[in-house]
Formats: sequence, structure tokens, C-alpha cells
Amino acid sequence: MNSSNHAPIGLSQDRGDRYRWIVLGVAALAQTAASITAQGIYTLIPSLQNAFHLSEATAALAVSALNGGQVVTMLMLGWLIDRFGERYVVALTMVAMGVAALAGSFLSASFSILLLFFVMIGTSYASVQPGGTRAIVRWFPPNERGMATGVRQAGLPLGTAVAAMVLPLIAATYSWNAALAVQGVIGIAGGILFGLLHRDDRGLQGAAAATPPNLLKAVKLVIGHSALWPVMLAGAVMVTFQYTFATHAIPFVAAHFHYPVVAAALLFSVSQWIGILGRIGLAWISDRFWPNRRVRSLGLSMAICVAATMSLLVLPTGAGHVPLTAIFCVIGLFGVGWYPLYLLQIAEMAPKSAVASTISFSMTLNMVSICIMPPLFGVIVDHFGYGSAWSVLMLVVVSGIAVLWKGAATAERARVSV
Repeated sequence: MNSSNHAPIGLSQDRGDRYRWIVLGVAALAQTAASITAQGIYTLIPSLQNAFHLSEATAALAVSALNGGQVVTMLMLGWLIDRFGERYVVALTMVAMGVAALAGSFLSASFSILLLFFVMIGTSYASVQPGGTRAIVRWFPPNERGMATGVRQAGLPLGTAVAAMVLPLIAATYSWNAALAVQGVIGIAGGILFGLLHRDDRGLQGAAAATPPNLLKAVKLVIGHSALWPVMLAGAVMVTFQYTFATHAIPFVAAHFHYPVVAAALLFSVSQWIGILGRIGLAWISDRFWPNRRVRSLGLSMAICVAATMSLLVLPTGAGHVPLTAIFCVIGLFGVGWYPLYLLQIAEMAPKSAVASTISFSMTLNMVSICIMPPLFGVIVDHFGYGSAWSVLMLVVVSGIAVLWKGAATAERARVSV
């Protein structure tokens, strides 16, 4: 027997333990690249408004197109990841996303055609979140997942922050086409990197690997898991807030506080940089001080976002940079940082044979919400102004808090009765 083919178990385990950090780094970089490519579209909305002479509501259709594409493929890609692993599914779809962005930069003669390319970007982007989260659950033990999920999820606001700093400047200096082309190149590079360095061969920690059911059975399995629904609905509400804010924050600051568009984009970028700290820090704090109580941390984050947004509404239009920056920092910390709390709660509650499918199902709900609210927010702005629009959005978030707490109370009663 050739001993070179049979490394000692301890050595093999040690190498696997070390390689999980490479997996985490690659997943975070891939998320950052994907965020620049897809989420960067949000930062180009003012440029698209000027180029195509669009209203607030019409410009927000860019967000609906992007997320509508994700709705179409999210469940299928989650199931494919459960079935075949995340390495090649994520790598190939990221390359496809970059190609769609590149093609859109050269071939979009009208906003309608550009929306079709945004749909294509969304259909490919749908693999990144379930694939990356599944990788964390497979490679990291439970006591490290909060930190690892936070680090990987930091890639999303990091990519958005970089996009907000760079893409509007490229669009102002050259054109929106040039900015979209840069996004395409970054997406392709991120997909190639993920395909080269990621590995699928680590098993689920603390649970035996299970064969994933077919797509229909996976969906039925998730729908029938009643304990998931309050968390999924709260996540849909909160992601609606996050992406509506991302869509309208820059034009709102430019119009209401009389900022130049590039300066407003830089202010939004600050919130995303703070969101990076939030994604890592909130998950770590929750695990350290409130173990197994992520629902409590999620509800608190939602309440703080309501208070911060209402503060933004009552801030005088002539207020200085300091109070406005402070409010954006709070919204970034909790309005961006909340996501790992939610995502890890969903992943750990999911059936072990359908982790990516469960995440994809919950994210499909999120995408439907995102498709509806940003354009609706724009319609309200066009007819009634920003004050009414922000107030409606806050009512939605407050409703989500009520659903989350009611679900948590029901679960606690059930646990005590057992």
C-alpha cells in the first residue's frame, strides 16, 4: 500500500482546519466582487437618471430588474448548490454576471434594453449568498460561524462602499457605460478566483451529510417549517428597508440637503464602511453576550433603524455634515450590519439536507420585497414627497418587528411547555 496516498488522519484534519480560512477569504473576496458588480448598480442611479431623463420611480426600476432576475433563479441555484456544491455553480454564475455587465455597457442604447441586462446580472448574482453561506456552515464549527458569517458578509457592504466611492466618479468623468464595464471585469475576475481556490470537500460540522431532496420536495420542506416564517418575514421587511435606503439615499441627500451627487455618494459610502464593522461586530457581540438569541439582536437592530431614519426626517435641511454623517453611520451599523444575524439564524434553523435551498427560499421572499418597495417608494416621493415615503417605510419595519417578536414569544412558550 502506498503510504503517500493515505496521510495521517490528524494531519489531514489539521490541513482542513487551516484551509477553512482560505475558504473564508475567497468567499469574502467573491462577495465583494459580486457586490461591486451587482450592488454597484444602485450607485449609478443618479447617472442613469441624467443620461436617460428618468423620474425617481422609473429609475428605481433598475433595482426591480436586478432583484427580479434573482427571483427567477434563486430557488434553482440554491438547489443546484445543495446538489453539486458551491464551487463551480458560484464561479460560473459570477463569470456570467460579469459578462452580462460588460455586454450591457456596450449594447444598451436605451434604458429598456439596459433593464434587460440588469435582469441577466440578477439571475447570475442569485448564487452568491446561498453558496457563500453554505460554505461557512460546511467549513466552520458552530462556535465560529457567527464571526465567519460576519466576515464573509462584510464583503457586501465593502463592495457597495467601494462602488459608491469609485463608480459615480467614473460615470461623471467618463460615462455610466465605462462604470458598468469596470463592474463587469471585476465580476469575471471574482468568479475565476472563486473557482480556482474554493473547495467543496468539507462536510457539515456536527451533522451527517444528507442527500438533498429534489427541488419540489426541498421547497415543501422549507414552507412546512413554521418556526422559520417569523424570521423570514422580518428579514424580508429589513432587506426592504436596506435596499430602499440604498436606492434612494443618494438622490434624497442631494435633493433635500442640497449636496452634490458625488458628495452624497461619498456619504452613502461612509454608511457602507460602517456596515462592514456592523456585519462582523454585531454577529460577534450577539454570539458572545446573547448566545442563541440572534432574534433579540435582530429585533433591536430593526428598532434602531426606525429611530435613526425618523431622526433623518426631522433634521433641518441646513444641518451641518456632522449630524447627517452620524445618522448615516448608525443606519450603516445596524441597517447593513443586521444581515449576518438573520442569515445565520436561517441557516442553522434549516433542514440539514437543504441549507442552500432554505436560504434561497428566504432570499426569494427578500427579492420579491425589494422589487416592490423601491419603485413604490419612488412613486410616493413623486406624488407626496420624501417625508411620506420614509414614513410608510418605517411603518413596514415596525410591522416586521411585531411579527418577529410574536414569533419569538410563540417559540419560547413552545420550548417551555416541552
